[in-house]
Amino acid sequence: MDSDSRMDSRTLREIQAEASAAAFCPSVAPHVRSASVDSPHGHGFTSAGVCRADRFSQAFSIRARSTLKQRMQALDALRMMHADADAPRFSAIVLAGGVGSRMKADRPKQFLELDGKSIVQRSLDIFLAMEEVDTLVLVVDAAYRDRFSHLREHLQFADPGKERQDSVFNGLQKIVRDSKSNGGGLVAVHDAARPLVTVREVREVVRDAHAHGAAVLGVPSKATIKESEDGKFVLRTIARSRLWEIQTPQVVRYDTFLRGFEQVRLNNLAVTDDASIVEQIGEPVRITMGQYTNIKITTPEDMQIAESILAEIEQQPQ
Repeated sequence: MDSDSRMDSRTLREIQAEASAAAFCPSVAPHVRSASVDSPHGHGFTSAGVCRADRFSQAFSIRARSTLKQRMQALDALRMMHADADAPRFSAIVLAGGVGSRMKADRPKQFLELDGKSIVQRSLDIFLAMEEVDTLVLVVDAAYRDRFSHLREHLQFADPGKERQDSVFNGLQKIVRDSKSNGGGLVAVHDAARPLVTVREVREVVRDAHAHGAAVLGVPSKATIKESEDGKFVLRTIARSRLWEIQTPQVVRYDTFLRGFEQVRLNNLAVTDDASIVEQIGEPVRITMGQYTNIKITTPEDMQIAESILAEIEQQPQ
């Protein structure tokens, strides 16, 4: 079997897996579960009460799709299944240019498999399932782009930069702003190493950015955080009630991004996330409540945690 044929069958299995990784649907066999209105990882039913598995069975047959055209038709059907007419439109940049040295693997961490699917593919699938995404940009080294040939009609590619902010800037260059779009030129930046974010979370942070200009997913800090100047002695303890662990996606209006990057470049600043770019020009950043399951996979231990999260999703009570 050649590589393209393997991609055909793998893509089909992945799509089928999305339909079975959610909640119990009473209108089908007891062991068939429905794909979520909110997320390929989530669970739920349509507003009309139609089971997602029913809609899935209508949209996808179990026969193998052997042509690119058929694969793209299947992907378009999946996007329609997760459509939300009221969701603001936006573009997305998925950052997959890191080397992942802390993972100590034989390849960059984003290409490691998590329950049979690469980490980066899981992250891409979230946005590919959303009809409201105008442009999807994957920031990845050219040496790895042939892995995504089956998605070439749905992706733009950008080169990684020296720093994260450079990669984001390169991704922005691939997005043509449509000022008439419902999202007003919103851009979501997501780390490929966070493959467990849900469509619901993405939509909520996009809606907050649409209302406020910029928004980030975050969760209240669980840990007690202490500050130290020399790394040896405690300077002070920071009130935990004021601390948030920030995740991705982080969503910013296109024009705000450009103004922020101009400020960063003028002052030769190094920033570690997209919200920091917005902070440099004094614009507000809304915090959207996320989930603790939206972990960033960095170490081998993180892989084990992510696998446990996926297993728990699949074993939810029927």
